[in-house]
Amino acid sequence: MRRARCLTLVTLVLLATAARAEDPRPLALLEAMAGAGQSIHYRGSFTYEHSNSMESFRVFHWVDDGRAHDRVEALNGPESSLQRLGPGDTCQPLGYRLLQTGPTETGEEASGDDSAPELDRLDNYYQLSLRGEERIAGRPTYTLEVRPRDLLRYGYILNIDQETGLLLRSLLIDENHGVLERFQFVELELEDEADTVRREAKSLPGETASSPECDTRSPKTPSDWMLSWVPPGFVFSGERQLAEDIDMLMYTDGLASFSVFLQPFSGQISVEGRAKSGATSAFMGQLAAGARDFRVTVVGEIPVHVAEQLARGISPRLIPALQD
Repeated sequence: MRRARCLTLVTLVLLATAARAEDPRPLALLEAMAGAGQSIHYRGSFTYEHSNSMESFRVFHWVDDGRAHDRVEALNGPESSLQRLGPGDTCQPLGYRLLQTGPTETGEEASGDDSAPELDRLDNYYQLSLRGEERIAGRPTYTLEVRPRDLLRYGYILNIDQETGLLLRSLLIDENHGVLERFQFVELELEDEADTVRREAKSLPGETASSPECDTRSPKTPSDWMLSWVPPGFVFSGERQLAEDIDMLMYTDGLASFSVFLQPFSGQISVEGRAKSGATSAFMGQLAAGARDFRVTVVGEIPVHVAEQLARGISPRLIPALQD
């Protein structure tokens, strides 16, 4: 889970390289941070703190032919590194489009016409305020507070680089105003050419992973499953078929996200219960779908009681494949 979480953070950093944060209005800062364009090359070091532990990483980021690359090296513990290839610069994932238009009341994506105020739907679920300026990793940043308007999601304090729009620090805040996770750059060097960063990154051994293919469509509902309740503001963002016949359903509100995993099982005792690591909550349960039993797991950056409510509200659609 630690390495997967690290990749999630690097993905957030990657998406934040889109635009200059010249406009200090809160909505404009979020849109700059989440933009789809990728244009800068850098190397840097950052820390990741969660569950009373802290890890250190070094990241190399460069762009080739419109596609971003990240090589992340662990600086403590066993030696390891992982390279990630991002989507093309024309790809605008649903999370970014939600930041621009927001979901409608029915859970479908808004039309995004010019008459609709930008990001007004996101503003229904989070209170956004600029808290001033602060130096992070020796660079000036805007400090943005993102406070939830309900108890169904977490809050954030984000430090966004004024020159590049890069996210340099992120604090994830729970309902009791405690810090669940802290991500922070401690060193950042920008480069004019990709070759310099690429050569350094290629000298590190390790695995390579690619992002899923870009899909700009707006999926409406899962193919085989129904959720009786979804937190307001969250919309279905896609599904995947994983190994061992596991279905994965994904949801986002533009900032936070969660996933639902459904795995068939038989002849085993299914474990039910809650788990929490930093800001990542999980709930595992089970359900019957015709003659088959499924293990249900909800994992995401949401309070654990929300994960449990989601897991208990899942049911199959009336599809013969699930009734066999």
